[in-house]
Amino acid sequence: MGIRNMVKGLKTPVDELDRQRVQGRFEPHREGRVALSECPLRQKVEVIGEVSRMRVVPRAGCPSLEIVVSDGSGEATAVFHGRRRIKGIGPGQAIALCGVARQSNGRMVFLNPAYTLLA
Repeated sequence: MGIRNMVKGLKTPVDELDRQRVQGRFEPHREGRVALSECPLRQKVEVIGEVSRMRVVPRAGCPSLEIVVSDGSGEATAVFHGRRRIKGIGPGQAIALCGVARQSNGRMVFLNPAYTLLA
């Protein structure tokens, strides 16, 4: 690694470095998967990404687990109703989501999607 690359790395914002790292980790167009930035609404799709945030939100008196997934091009929120946690899912975990995306409050949301944990 040269001095120029090291200086460039020091000048680049952390958010940009993280986005580049996640983008390099996933190849969304392989095996019929779609990038989150190109994900069509109201159609069944499969997306892959890395879990960046998790939280439990009460909805109508029942807990819902919200998982934010990022692939470097965009973000999507997977909402699992009636769940407080799912074994194996945590920040940094690679995951594939399969379901129908919709727009809610300016964000892309998958309700109770099928998921696969990736290595």
